[in-house]
Amino acid sequence: MTENPLDWRDEDVRGFGMAVGGPARVLRPTTAEQVADAFAAVRRAGGNLALRGAGCSYGDAATNRDGYVLDLSRMNRLLEFDPATGVAVVEPGVTVRDLWRRSIGHGFWPNVVSGTMAVSMGGAAAMNIHGKNAYRVGTFGEHVPWFELLTAGGELLRCSRETQPELFHAALAGFGMLGCITKLAVATKRVHSGRLRVWGIVARDLDHNLELIESLRGQADYLVSWLDLHGSGVALGRGLLHRADQLAPGEDPEGPCRFEAGLQDVPPNLFGLVPKGWLWPGMWAAVHAQQVLLVNWLKFQAGYREAKHSPYLQTHGAFHFLLDYVPRWQWMTKPGGLIQFQPFVPVGSTSRVLRTLIERCQATGFVPYLGVLKRHRPDPFLMTHGLDGFSLAMDFAVSRHPRRRAELWRLCQELADVVLDAGGRFYYAKDAVLLASSFQRVHGGAAVDRFRALKARWDPERLLQTDLSRRLGV
Repeated sequence: MTENPLDWRDEDVRGFGMAVGGPARVLRPTTAEQVADAFAAVRRAGGNLALRGAGCSYGDAATNRDGYVLDLSRMNRLLEFDPATGVAVVEPGVTVRDLWRRSIGHGFWPNVVSGTMAVSMGGAAAMNIHGKNAYRVGTFGEHVPWFELLTAGGELLRCSRETQPELFHAALAGFGMLGCITKLAVATKRVHSGRLRVWGIVARDLDHNLELIESLRGQADYLVSWLDLHGSGVALGRGLLHRADQLAPGEDPEGPCRFEAGLQDVPPNLFGLVPKGWLWPGMWAAVHAQQVLLVNWLKFQAGYREAKHSPYLQTHGAFHFLLDYVPRWQWMTKPGGLIQFQPFVPVGSTSRVLRTLIERCQATGFVPYLGVLKRHRPDPFLMTHGLDGFSLAMDFAVSRHPRRRAELWRLCQELADVVLDAGGRFYYAKDAVLLASSFQRVHGGAAVDRFRALKARWDPERLLQTDLSRRLGV
């Protein structure tokens, strides 16, 4: 135990989307010992505590209204990197950006990255994030050889597929309910160029989008499709699919020169002139003037020009981190904020279910301003969102008016029923709307019983809680 008093601060803690959260007492530890001290102090106070990484979860997965929050962003040391194998050992506050900036100079890139490089390794593991290659390499946890977990009772356990395997497969994707990851190993992959070969492919409707992804997933390294969710009738689900492939050794003579970390970062200015920090007010105007339909139409039309000039070469950073092109882009949804609804639908039901969701959104007037379609595969984790199917991430701007906000929540809960009736799942890094009755429907009774048994064993006093866990009745 450390001797210094814990420096708790009263703060307003919100999800990335700013629509949920509230006041909490926050501590930013720098060591595992301080985490253990915080656990003990909150237990003595009779309180409960949420674990938080970089705060990139859209909803309430890392908020704890009127409780305690451990912000792990200062536990951010990259402890080891093996240039022969590409395996890094990191603290939980190390971000995706920290990892790739260390690995790329040795010719390695993370196996799984999110749409923003700000995500922490601890958060990536606890939420078991996925990327644009989920159908090919699976989820983040599949590339974690081991981690150290501090349980609520103060016991430090090393977990791997061989040691504590049940806890290993439950804590990954366990949304911080079974303990705090204080250290983890992350495997990266060899790349032979600092660039990818990228194609833009126009998809005329939803079924065309799905067909394109199915036809390419055996060949492409990455696939992701932007959907214009304002498209209706024969244009429902139209969009622009992006395919990206790794380059073979020697295929890109300039490729090794692009291993310099500074060349991979998202550029700070648009067209080399306009600071990107100035862009969100224009996006705010488009959202609040209800011009998203026009913006999406223009983007779709621009897709034809991109397709005509494909393929082209693009750095890994430029391809993967689209959310970092506009700093503070979520501010465009102020003052109400945003939520994301991301259903995962089995392959046999995908077209019917996603068509139903889009049509209901259009009929009620709650049309998402952004839609992103991805392909997935199952993984071995207990609380996984992974399945053999597709996901459609839909971003909704939240009204500041209580009535309209409540209507949006009801709509999303109705949409969730459609998904769950089809055997679909949800991803807790994005969720803000599911009801407690959904938890067992998402995972099945056997998996939920196993998870609750592990919770009772490793956290019998229910020290670890979040607004999400209480909402789901975990």
